[in-house]
Amino acid sequence: MIDLSIIIVNYKSWNTLNKCLTNLKSFKGDKFSIEVIIVDNCSNDNQLSVFQKKFPEFQFIENKGNYGFSHGNNYGASKAKGEYFLFLNSDIIASESSVYKLLQVSKAHPEISVLSCRKKNNAGKEENTCCFSPSFKTITGLFRAIYKIKHKKELTERFSLKKDLVFPDFVLGSVVLISKTFFKNIGGWNDNFWLYCEDDDLCLRAINNGGKVGLCNRVTMIHNHGGTTRINKITTALTKTEVIISHHVYFSLNFRGIHAYVLHAFFMLMNLIFEFIPFVLGSLFFFITPLNIRRRVYLNMINYYTNALIVGTWISPRSIKYKQ
Repeated sequence: MIDLSIIIVNYKSWNTLNKCLTNLKSFKGDKFSIEVIIVDNCSNDNQLSVFQKKFPEFQFIENKGNYGFSHGNNYGASKAKGEYFLFLNSDIIASESSVYKLLQVSKAHPEISVLSCRKKNNAGKEENTCCFSPSFKTITGLFRAIYKIKHKKELTERFSLKKDLVFPDFVLGSVVLISKTFFKNIGGWNDNFWLYCEDDDLCLRAINNGGKVGLCNRVTMIHNHGGTTRINKITTALTKTEVIISHHVYFSLNFRGIHAYVLHAFFMLMNLIFEFIPFVLGSLFFFITPLNIRRRVYLNMINYYTNALIVGTWISPRSIKYKQ
């Protein structure tokens, strides 16, 4: 019986994946047994065979297309034999002791169905652990800032670093530990999402099925962002657009009736209004990369909203569920 299956989805992020796998290769395995499964979402750049030869102890699976983070994770999980699943981003560096501690915490607290840990980059900057599910109170960055100010005392206590465990609304998908049994019980990751918000949705379904979502303050892993989402201007604009799309997918899955309609309409108007000026500036000063990206995002967004109205679905055209 394998204790832990580590599942990593990759799309052209070979440099960060190399560091991640080299680190995992150093695990001694004297305290717990692991298998490592890498799902390549059809990078199609001739690097997969190179990595298969370099890391023969790990299992590599080539997906038929880039169907998104959720689909890749589910594909890897379908091949996994471990009692627990640890989903990692390719840009995560996890020590053997941190993985072992996280696994022990999960076993000691079976009420926690989804568990994660603190993360920081190589410069020591801490990643935000105060995660809120999308709602009217937290639908935009400005609204979240107001919410945090209004509830500062409550949030300081709730997410205190003095606590071994804290309980956010959800944990980010870069590090997610979940038992194989519970993962199957909630139906795994939702393929309606192509990228972003799938972690929020997974955690919400865990809570709705009687579990808890926890974050261990005594465990830290290294997370250096940008392995896949910042390859070039087009990719950056695409992934930033998917942030918007995934919010609409989340609203459609988790809200009903007038509440859902108002959320969709409000979020759409906010994006169209507040991103218009950056779009105009990006059209005039397209040679400035950040503005050029904002212009591309706005055009992508207009295309998405038009398509959503015509086809009648909020699902991303890049999701495998859209094709079905």
